[in-house]
Amino acid sequence: MARTASVPRDEVLRRMKKVFRENGYDGASMADLATRTGLAKAALYHHFPGGKESMAAAVLDDVSGWMKDNVLGPLAGPGLPREKLEHWVEALNEFYDGGQNACLIGVFSIGEAMIHFHGRLGASVKNLMTAVAQVLIEAGLPERVAQTRAEDAVIRIQGALVVGRALQDSRPFTRLLRRLPDDLLASA
Repeated sequence: MARTASVPRDEVLRRMKKVFRENGYDGASMADLATRTGLAKAALYHHFPGGKESMAAAVLDDVSGWMKDNVLGPLAGPGLPREKLEHWVEALNEFYDGGQNACLIGVFSIGEAMIHFHGRLGASVKNLMTAVAQVLIEAGLPERVAQTRAEDAVIRIQGALVVGRALQDSRPFTRLLRRLPDDLLASA
């Protein structure tokens, strides 16, 4: 990729996200990040003085903003529980490109990244489970059942992404998403 004088920040973050998804935190080298973003190493350090840790934090900030706007906000907003859950699975399908993209929670929860981002990752997972549980409570499920189903849903999503990646087949993920609203709302 040719070096450009100026690459928009959102594009730099999109490219870094791809590098981290493909190589993990530990496997993402500064040389690879520079090449794939189209920026010289010096330019990367200028924008991200803390190096790879700052880059990963910026990627996580970007993802957090996207999740807030496209997942957590809509789950907490107005609408029927089924509509909210259907919007959620559509957003997940978009974010994970139909199951083609690795989950950054998984990527950043091993190796050196776990040291830097453990608390942040845990908070993200808890926020998502809480938001889904609230929708299920709105649908009439008891709080304990709602919390368990929300936790199980996140576990199933992560598992489907890992299995799909291992098999190089996104169908487990897309099949799960199709069934998820019905499974979560069963007997509500």
